[in-house]
Amino acid sequence: MTNIFKKLAFGMLFLFCLHASAQQSSKPNIIFIMVDDLGSAELGSYGNTFNETPNLDKLASNGAKFTLGYTAAAICSPSRAAIVTGQYPARIGITDFLDDNADRYLDPNKYVTINRALDKVGYHTGIIGKWHLDTKFDNPKGNAAQHGFHEVIGTETKYIGDGDYFYPYVMNENLNADGYDGEYLTDRQCKEAVSFIDRNQKSPFFLYLTFYSVHTRLDAPKHLVDKYKQKFDKKYGTGKADELFEKDDRHEGRHLDNPYLAAMIETIDTGVGSIMNKLQELGIANNTMIVFFSDNGGVWHLGNNGILRAGKSWLYEGGIRESLIVNWPAKIKPHTVIHTPVYGTDFYPTFLEMANATQYGGDIVDGVSFLPTLLGKNQPKRDAFYWHYPSETGKWVNRMCSAIRFEDYKLLYFYKAKRIELYDLKNDPSEKNDLANIDKERASKMKTMLDKWLIDVNAETPNVNPIKNKN
Repeated sequence: MTNIFKKLAFGMLFLFCLHASAQQSSKPNIIFIMVDDLGSAELGSYGNTFNETPNLDKLASNGAKFTLGYTAAAICSPSRAAIVTGQYPARIGITDFLDDNADRYLDPNKYVTINRALDKVGYHTGIIGKWHLDTKFDNPKGNAAQHGFHEVIGTETKYIGDGDYFYPYVMNENLNADGYDGEYLTDRQCKEAVSFIDRNQKSPFFLYLTFYSVHTRLDAPKHLVDKYKQKFDKKYGTGKADELFEKDDRHEGRHLDNPYLAAMIETIDTGVGSIMNKLQELGIANNTMIVFFSDNGGVWHLGNNGILRAGKSWLYEGGIRESLIVNWPAKIKPHTVIHTPVYGTDFYPTFLEMANATQYGGDIVDGVSFLPTLLGKNQPKRDAFYWHYPSETGKWVNRMCSAIRFEDYKLLYFYKAKRIELYDLKNDPSEKNDLANIDKERASKMKTMLDKWLIDVNAETPNVNPIKNKN
């Protein structure tokens, strides 16, 4: 009898090891969390002491925090296009936000988005939230469903530029069937994310969770706003919160410690916590990569971009350098801090390399996988990073600019003023000291590199004359 039990125990141990080995060798799940207009200094792990982000701080401390995470654009649509295609926005031809009259869209016949590439190697894919790569809702040609996501949940059904945060949703009508009075959109998105994970736990999945927060108009549940107003008053003086934040419904330009913004960020943090808990509950946390990023920097007069100059729609660091957290317990050591620059096009090849994809879905991938960096290996050498903002909407003509980061220097060329600026980012991350007239040789070399890149990607020449705003 003893031998029988020994054999039985050995057999069970063998099956357990075999199961564990299969789990470890299976393709990792990928959750890409995108926030809209998040400032680079809004999280506790990036130095903020007013906002409360315990779950995101835990995600960072148990994984990798990047100090040089760059978006591919300083504005939403082109940044998102780069992430899902792995190509420069200038090459795609989407270089500004798509307004509700835009004729441009991301063509599913021309681009193989990351979800379709992962689908080819066995992934179940879903998007929950903002797409913003086609705004013709009555006759879409390039919405998320047309790009092949298996599940499309809560993407906008009308132009959502000014926010739509509480049930009943005017611009997210497909969420109304299961909504309830007082439901907050961010909470609903996170609930849908947990449900997606629950029903797809047995196969590798890719989830693109893309929040509408913290885009203006700022709005959040009253109890959270009141919590941060009390915190604000405790810090700055009784009655200050109401004095500064009740004068209009946008709450802009008042203070970097903004109770409305802080409340919105807390709902995101709480939702991320619920996702982390679900992964742990299902036993799949170790084999799941979570990426947390934003499409661009915070609005310069509203968001907190720390020491970085300017913000959204500017190619200064405040518009393009973002908080980037990557958590993958099976592969990334806790408390990892990475100073290697990473760019918006790089997620595409990184995810495909993780999935052991032998080829990319499209003919061109401008990004470089940063998987070696995550695994503690040497990152492949790259010469430069590029940006191009011709502002085809004509909304921000003075900000029309192309830029290049080469080594530790960044050059910007502003089209309307025909002005070159050069900064030493290593010693001057706030871009206060223009070296264009001091280091002329470097400026000339980098401008030549930038001009060549603009030709290589067939970038559109910006119209330096103001265009009537279509909004």
